[in-house]
Amino acid sequence: MAARSIREHGGDTSGIGTVMKKVGLTKGGFYRHFASKDDLFVEAVARAFDEMGNGMLEAAKSAPEGRVLRAIIERYLSTGHANSPGMGCVLAALGPELARKPLSVRKRIEAVREAYRERLLPFVPGRTREEKLKQFQLLFPSMAGVLTSVRMTLSPEKREELLTEARSFFIKLFAQE
Repeated sequence: MAARSIREHGGDTSGIGTVMKKVGLTKGGFYRHFASKDDLFVEAVARAFDEMGNGMLEAAKSAPEGRVLRAIIERYLSTGHANSPGMGCVLAALGPELARKPLSVRKRIEAVREAYRERLLPFVPGRTREEKLKQFQLLFPSMAGVLTSVRMTLSPEKREELLTEARSFFIKLFAQE
């Protein structure tokens, strides 16, 4: 519930009381589960990365041979993903907020991001790990930026046009069969 709430409303507006109420617990019960709001935030971000990774792996597993990265790109840059920030990419939903968190929180989130990257790295092109890392570091944050821009766009037609153009661009650049 917290993972969804922070992606939909941000970490600062998804207070402890709001999250606990949504799960049917009292605010006092929060401290039996978490030492601080930052702990809840990190756990929610970790859950969001895990959910996103599961979705990307699902796309990869169901893709035809030779089209795995294409399927990942198509899923990430889909209308459904753009229209569901509470269930989607935590970087697209919270990137600037994550960057402003205290160093201790950012370090914990960085470890979660690295685990997410490791799950998806096998599907990224490159002959060596270093090549794959460079490709990943360009592709995924760039797609998050596109998704953020799409979510800010009011016109459904313009949103779909941006998604279509971005899918085409990233597939051409990264997922050549």
